[in-house]
Amino acid sequence: MNISKPIDLPGEDICWLTIAELTDGYRTGALSPVAVAKALIERIRALDPAVNCIVHVDEAYTLAMAEQSLVRWQAGRPLSAMDGVPVTIKDLSAVAGMPKRRGSLLFGTDPVAEDTPCVARMREAGAVFLAKTATPEAGCKVVTQSQVHGVTRNPYNLTKTPGGSSGGASAALALGFGPVALGSDGAGSIRIPAAYTNLFGIKPGFGRVPAFPPDIDMPHSVVGPLSRTVEDAAIMLDIISRPEPRDPYMWPVPFALPADLAEPDISGFRIAFSSRLGCTAPLIDPESDALVEEALPLLVAAGAQVTREDPLWPVDPFTPFKVFWETACFAAVEGTAPEKRPLLDPLIRSVGVSGAAVDLLGYMRAMEQRMAIAAASKAFFERYDLLVGPVMPVPAYAAERDVPEGYASEDWDWCPYTYPWNMTGQPAASVPIGFTAAGLPVGVQIIGRVGGEADILRAARAIERARPLHQRRPPMLG
Repeated sequence: MNISKPIDLPGEDICWLTIAELTDGYRTGALSPVAVAKALIERIRALDPAVNCIVHVDEAYTLAMAEQSLVRWQAGRPLSAMDGVPVTIKDLSAVAGMPKRRGSLLFGTDPVAEDTPCVARMREAGAVFLAKTATPEAGCKVVTQSQVHGVTRNPYNLTKTPGGSSGGASAALALGFGPVALGSDGAGSIRIPAAYTNLFGIKPGFGRVPAFPPDIDMPHSVVGPLSRTVEDAAIMLDIISRPEPRDPYMWPVPFALPADLAEPDISGFRIAFSSRLGCTAPLIDPESDALVEEALPLLVAAGAQVTREDPLWPVDPFTPFKVFWETACFAAVEGTAPEKRPLLDPLIRSVGVSGAAVDLLGYMRAMEQRMAIAAASKAFFERYDLLVGPVMPVPAYAAERDVPEGYASEDWDWCPYTYPWNMTGQPAASVPIGFTAAGLPVGVQIIGRVGGEADILRAARAIERARPLHQRRPPMLG
């Protein structure tokens, strides 16, 4: 599939602006939230057909939000640092007045009545909801494709996947559909797409961003931001982490937006670097490994004390994760009326069969193993502030495949670097580190201790300052 760059790409003059640049323009009157929203809607219509990352646009809805923001800016009373800022929302999160299909044939196009808490926080902050982005059904894949919306492609190479399950969010950002996107991460679903599309994405620690109603994926799955810059993600995280009294797991300690992100000070940070993160790696790509290694001298140059050390796990993290993955799929099948189960994604149904074979003792054993893994990680982070290593073992692969060649669609053991941190509940992020010879982006993962989002952001910003790869646009844009 090829695309020729339009003579005049809609919104090209404003689509790469950061949150601060947009709101500075609103403040001075040089920019209007309404004009920005209109330009980005036109951009979506021009570019999305090539990548298929947008699943819902409601121009009247978006422009009504933008017009309300314009009134506030003209009165000098913006609601927050995100007032008037366009944001896309992954279609696993509820937006009042928009459908929530979750990439599933089970759900129709009727609008839902209530925002999910993180969406409500952005609405209260005056953000402008630009569109909803594609996801595989229930976020169940490492790629973004569904029976409802088809295959989503990577703007850096249209034959490749943008990753998943927040691949619609990452592809939208890579094309300039706003400065930030809301994603979610239950096994790597923010970090994987960020790594595959030259973006920054952070999975907050469990409990940092409130959620409601309770979900079967808790505590593995959390929502979080993707962005082109670290600072934009930090601003969004500050907004979406504000309290929700109905969430029983919400932390009572608010997120503190780092004041030094422009020029972060990481001198004295104790950082462990691990090329495998203590995991078994059946797939190895020397080019990706070499790029991840390049983060080490950048962190040293920024003042950090970096030591090579692998975390030691009491059990392979894949062992309990496989149980949680299979039983979650089984619960999805059992929670669906028998006559409607054929509508479920075949992957969910096939993995659900394995989940049905997990007995109570097997599930309890997996719970014990998860606790042992979390305890081992806590002990490791008594000696280190951060752990740095790979996000994915290989670059982006064919968009039509669920997994790389040689693996079955239900396999997760080929990409072991992300899901351990969902089981421990720790924050983790992906920051761009380079491109392969074929032009495919590669990310490096930064993991922090519980409550350590600010330290992750500082270290990521140090890498971003040394290597501002977010300025490199997809080839399809010319």
